[in-house]
Amino acid sequence: MSGTSTEAPARADAVNLGVQRTLLALLASGLGAVPLCQLLSDRGWLLDVWLSMVVALAPALILRLWRPPGALQIWPGIALLVPWLTVRFVPHHALLGIIPTPRTWDDVNALLDDLHRTTHDGVAPVHSTVAVRLALSAMLGLLAALVDLIAVVGRHGALAGVPLLVVFTVSGAIPRHNVHWPLFVFAAAGFLLLLALDARDDLASWGHRVTRAQPLRARAPAAVAGQRIAVLAVLIAVLLPMLAPINASNLVSDLLRGKNKHADTGFGAGGGGSIDPFVALRGQLTRTSTQDLATVTIDGPPGVRPFYLRENVLTRFTGDGWAPADHGPREPINGTDFGTLPGSGIVAHEAYTARIEVSGLSGNPSVFGNPTRIDGLSGGSWTPQDQLLVGTSVRRGQTYRETVRQPNPSIEDLQNAPAGSTRQLAEWLTLPQIPEEVRSLVSGLIGGRTGPYAKARAISDYFADPANGFTYSLQTAAGDSGNDLVDFLRNKIGYCQQFSAAMAVMLRLAQVPARVVLGYTHQAPDADGTFTVTTNDAHAWVEAYFAGIGWVPFDPTPLSGADGGRATSLPWAPHDGSQSTSTATATTRPSTTAPTRHTATAAPTAAAVAGSSTGGRDWTGWAVPLGVLLILLGAALTPWLSRARLRRRRLRAGRAGDPDPLWAELSDTAVDLGYVWSDARSPRQVARWLGEPAGDARPALLQLARAVEQHRYRSADGRPGPDLVNELRTVTHRLRAGRTRGARLRSQLWPASLHWSPARWSSLRRGLRGNARHR
Repeated sequence: MSGTSTEAPARADAVNLGVQRTLLALLASGLGAVPLCQLLSDRGWLLDVWLSMVVALAPALILRLWRPPGALQIWPGIALLVPWLTVRFVPHHALLGIIPTPRTWDDVNALLDDLHRTTHDGVAPVHSTVAVRLALSAMLGLLAALVDLIAVVGRHGALAGVPLLVVFTVSGAIPRHNVHWPLFVFAAAGFLLLLALDARDDLASWGHRVTRAQPLRARAPAAVAGQRIAVLAVLIAVLLPMLAPINASNLVSDLLRGKNKHADTGFGAGGGGSIDPFVALRGQLTRTSTQDLATVTIDGPPGVRPFYLRENVLTRFTGDGWAPADHGPREPINGTDFGTLPGSGIVAHEAYTARIEVSGLSGNPSVFGNPTRIDGLSGGSWTPQDQLLVGTSVRRGQTYRETVRQPNPSIEDLQNAPAGSTRQLAEWLTLPQIPEEVRSLVSGLIGGRTGPYAKARAISDYFADPANGFTYSLQTAAGDSGNDLVDFLRNKIGYCQQFSAAMAVMLRLAQVPARVVLGYTHQAPDADGTFTVTTNDAHAWVEAYFAGIGWVPFDPTPLSGADGGRATSLPWAPHDGSQSTSTATATTRPSTTAPTRHTATAAPTAAAVAGSSTGGRDWTGWAVPLGVLLILLGAALTPWLSRARLRRRRLRAGRAGDPDPLWAELSDTAVDLGYVWSDARSPRQVARWLGEPAGDARPALLQLARAVEQHRYRSADGRPGPDLVNELRTVTHRLRAGRTRGARLRSQLWPASLHWSPARWSSLRRGLRGNARHR
């Protein structure tokens, strides 16, 4: 018997193993990129990154369907990244939209300049601009190729975890907060997949562990010990920090960036032009320096007082504080009417124009709420849901102009506002588990009040009334309740972060939709209508939604003294606590106002949402589960495709008169279906062994076995090829009929014969034990 018959199966095993390792390395790379969600406020970039990883490794995966892994197989995918990134991000000046031209590289350089501004001036999490997505897709596509080179070609799975460790380290070092535990679980799962590749190599090199003879059931726990250890390690890593004493510092960030023991998550602490987009319920705020950010000149009626400049909107409460979520649909700045979602209604307003000259602001442009026109900015998008400009950035010396129709509802307007649809406003009512002490406090404050404004006013008055003892201070007192929200409400001392975070939670408990807004207060305009915004003006406040009116600001922070001039008077939420909703006289403003340009709807209609530039609400929140699902689906279908390709090749050889490939196909089919098979048995012994399950196909099985023996031992050509193929089909059809539908489906989608399943080893062990019994 020639060596070819033994070399071919070995080569086939190497090919199958290479395909499996490539898919696992790709999945590990995709999971390893998930912690970068810590740095970005949306999730749509993940799909771009995952597709780039697939593009980078798809050619290697296809080549490995026919040959063992090699380093040269990676280069076609790396080359393919260039047209892919071109068509995805910079197609405007590319030849046919795919092939880069010199003007394409100019576009790339412009995006790199934008990326530099974002990384230099922005504070994580930032918006995933085109520049950010291009950079991440390119770098992580190359990272996936590097992981494949180390884990699949070099066969060092553990070493391939180093690039993933770098990604995880960056995710924890750049922001002020540790990587959230769900993101850690993704990264840990990716690293465990790479370790599993090493485990397979150890098994192939050293063989199975030899143990004393014992029942198979007794050995089952040892067979899954590795999986159990992995799951237990991840659970300990997630649960132990929850049980251990909390240290709010980020060790990695402290080592890389230095640590200020007096500064936590406050605003303006660094003297920079960006605001940390996380409103915490504990910590201290220090201002070591003051920096001018912008000079604003107002052109409007006498006495007009603009409300605060907006920079970010926080919708998601984590339990420790407020963080950004999906900003919703986006509309191009040159094609939007600056509407709002949920819709706003016809209320009194103050119109003015603001000229903003940038001196220290960075990142997305800060804007006053409810603009009707913005000039001087190119690119970017308007988000009706959060009333922000995203996707563009400002620079020192830049000037832009904003025309504003600032809503100024009367108390009567607010009192008449009905409760909105809970289903449509669920995003702004969602809360995690809140301590009972806070729930009881809110229940006592709102008492028998029924309208949303009555409830909101009761909560606002609780903070504003001096009799309740709340004090504004940059230094906060620590508590011992174990919950930051409870500690703040007990100690009653803090700054804007804590007041706004607490009030927004309490509003949601009262079933009033609420969110936290970040931006800048300011002094009153001077005689020329001018004021300067500085880092000392960084601030947080609350917005509550009222059906038919829209988002209405509330500022629960009791600014006073030197800070008092920064506060804007809100007639519907005064700070003297002298007037409550139960005794207030409803005052109506003069009806000299015109309707606003916004549609008077209590919540976004389907038509309004569908009419946005994105074609609907931003679906990127589903990017993570959708991407993981697609990768898993691809991994699940690859064994079936690989097995089908191998079957076609064998049938082709069988038709040419070689029965050995047909016998190999029968062997793999039997193993896939869970029948006992032993490669140590002769074809005649196998025919007797499988005679009973073969049933009426037993004659075809015997004919096939005799043809194989003649070919192997007599060097005869055997029977004509087509007859042997038909006999194989007769036998395999009968063997499949003897199994359940679930077993048949499993044999096709996850064939054990490819060595991708423990069932293959179980089948071999059963076959070896069967040999021992028949000897």
